[in-house]
Amino acid sequence: METKFQTSFIPKKPVVEERRGGSSMSLFLLLSIIVFLVSLGLVGWIFMQKNLLINKIKVAQTTIQSNKGQFEEETIKTWIRLDSRMKVATTLLDKHVSVSPVFGFIQGATLKNVRFNTFNFSSNGKNESGAQSIKVSMTGQTVDSESTGFQTISLQAEEFGNINYRKMITNPVVSNLNPNSDGSVSFSVSLNVVPEFLSFSKKIVK
Repeated sequence: METKFQTSFIPKKPVVEERRGGSSMSLFLLLSIIVFLVSLGLVGWIFMQKNLLINKIKVAQTTIQSNKGQFEEETIKTWIRLDSRMKVATTLLDKHVSVSPVFGFIQGATLKNVRFNTFNFSSNGKNESGAQSIKVSMTGQTVDSESTGFQTISLQAEEFGNINYRKMITNPVVSNLNPNSDGSVSFSVSLNVVPEFLSFSKKIVK
């Protein structure tokens, strides 16, 4: 009689356990490699740019030294002294006031029957706009009779107030009218001179 054996093998657990987390580890490793390569590239780029900058500085220094050697030190000092003198001269010209235009103006604006005896030219500092305020004061008299002397002075005041003179003078004032024993009439005049009218540097430019 044959004896039959029935064998069955049912494993309770898998023979080979499934591996989990392998894909996440591979992704993390890939990202790490990419970050490392990018960092390495940045370091190389920075190093290259640093070397380029150092080379540019060296070239610039060489150029400066080469150009400096083309000029003698004494020549450079001479140019510096000349530049300083030119600046001083320019400053003096800007501040210098030429009085001759005032005399030319008075000569042209004075009537035939009027003569001036005194002339005073003074600076009153700066006006409201910050420009130099220059004042002229004069005393004069008529050379005609007293009957027409006051009329002559009135005409002289109108002449000083002529609109064509506003670029030369401002605020002309005629005062202190007094008749004299010889029949003439004495008077005083004060006026402000436009600073640009007396600028010596501008006269040179013209």
